[in-house]
Amino acid sequence: MNKISKVVVVFIVSLTFLVLMMQSQEVKVAGLLIQFENETTEPEVQAILENYNIPVNYTIDYNSNIGRGMYYIKVDEDKINELRKYENWTSVVELKKGNYNIIMLSEEFVPDESFLTMLDKNNLQLKKAFVCYIHFGDGPQNWVVGTNCVLEKDAIRIKNELEINEKVLIVGLDDIEG
Repeated sequence: MNKISKVVVVFIVSLTFLVLMMQSQEVKVAGLLIQFENETTEPEVQAILENYNIPVNYTIDYNSNIGRGMYYIKVDEDKINELRKYENWTSVVELKKGNYNIIMLSEEFVPDESFLTMLDKNNLQLKKAFVCYIHFGDGPQNWVVGTNCVLEKDAIRIKNELEINEKVLIVGLDDIEG
């Protein structure tokens, strides 16, 4: 092997090592915590997930007890200002979906009589979201990218695509330290 060939081989090996080191330092995601609308069935969850390009095998913990579900109210845009006037309003998250908003309330939320009256007056229902945990991979959890986890950028893409779906309320990432 001549001197130039040795330099090229050393360079390629060094570059490969550097790429592997950089990949191991990126944030990895082990799964997704998804809050779905009330009454979303397990077959619907499976069908929803099949429509997205999830680059690894995954398992679904349907109606998981891993995360806490939240209460929510689906509100047409024309009624949202009325709800914002409610003096004890303690929304945790307000999401815009199409021509309506979803008001998410913590699991600890306990509606009082005036709140229930306001809901009734506006023909709204307080519903409980349920949580599914999507675990990436189907083998031991040794966090190999493309096997039992995905890179954060891929997980964010999946999250953003899922949150467009009408049945999906919120998607959270289960990060692994990089």
